[in-house]
Amino acid sequence: MIHSMSGGVLSEYGAYTFVKVRFEGVGAPYWYIADFEVVEGDRVIAPFNGAGKPAVVERVENNVSGQVAPVPIKRAKKLISKL
Repeated sequence: MIHSMSGGVLSEYGAYTFVKVRFEGVGAPYWYIADFEVVEGDRVIAPFNGAGKPAVVERVENNVSGQVAPVPIKRAKKLISKL
């Protein structure tokens, strides 16, 4: 447990939809927050190196708490749109 007096910051509460996407020609997958409905196999536009780039959804995790998110909530970017 992180005590607030020690300078630790507790993660945000809430439920998020996290989406794991893979860009063509990029080895590692990336995690994003989705504000719209997506399913595995969908093609989406996601932010990548300052621009939107097409990607394929590999995994969708619904109702993920901010405390157990696959990436820090404050660093997570949101998907731009669905193709």
